[in-house]
Amino acid sequence: MKVAIVGCGEVGRAYALACAAAGYELVLVDPRPSAAATAIADQTRASIYPSVDGAVGDVDRVWICVSGDLVKSITASLVGKLPSHAVVVDLTTASPDDKRECSATLADHSLEYVDAVIMGSVTLSGARTALLAAGPKANAVLAEFAVFGAPVQTMTDGRPGDAAAIKLLRTILTKGLESLAVECFMAAEQQGLRSNLYDVLTDVDSIGFVPFLEMLTTSHVQHAERRMHEVQRARAQLAEMGCPSVVLTGTETRFALTSAALKDDGPGEIAAGDVAATISWLLRSARAQSETV
Repeated sequence: MKVAIVGCGEVGRAYALACAAAGYELVLVDPRPSAAATAIADQTRASIYPSVDGAVGDVDRVWICVSGDLVKSITASLVGKLPSHAVVVDLTTASPDDKRECSATLADHSLEYVDAVIMGSVTLSGARTALLAAGPKANAVLAEFAVFGAPVQTMTDGRPGDAAAIKLLRTILTKGLESLAVECFMAAEQQGLRSNLYDVLTDVDSIGFVPFLEMLTTSHVQHAERRMHEVQRARAQLAEMGCPSVVLTGTETRFALTSAALKDDGPGEIAAGDVAATISWLLRSARAQSETV
């Protein structure tokens, strides 16, 4: 199998090394290759081209590893240059809409496209980083990444753009947790209580992360006002300690919105633990609040 990797940043270089180790034939594309990219080309004995012109005429796969804002122009540049059997794998952080547009561009020329997203840190795991993909050819394409030892998953009946949407949803959660963890651990360290904090977080391990999040969501509508006051006290305490919180201001607003919605139009009878009904009510409340603004 011959693979063209477009973009020789950290991600492209990691996959180039993995391709060479797996015995894939390799060609690299980068208009301004860094010293690191040139070294990888030398190490893998791969040709490196300034553009896709002349580089992709006989490839089986094109792996796009550029920044998300470039993917539409890269995809358009591939039209008329690829063999009919080639599959384009978009590994960028482009938006779901941009990925759907790229898929449509290639489909207009009978070319296959796979929306693939990297679900972890290439810095830490290299080509073994987990992948999620959507598109008709996703299973076949991800099997080629599994050779590197990467955990791979495809979305059943997923359309191009769906994997990118999942990644953005994951970003909402993980980056929100990241910012909260930073603030919480700073405050715990300042009080000499970080190890004690770890001790009282073990219940999350026993419950499981997703059930824990669902528990927080379903209990949110029952205890929003009380928890809002807890957040207010926590924010005041951090300010007094000299560790003012940036994140808790938004958290307090979220609880305040739910508290106001509960007073205006409560959810009625929702069975304990009914995640779907809880989220449906929260969505209805958010729409109603936006209409009154």
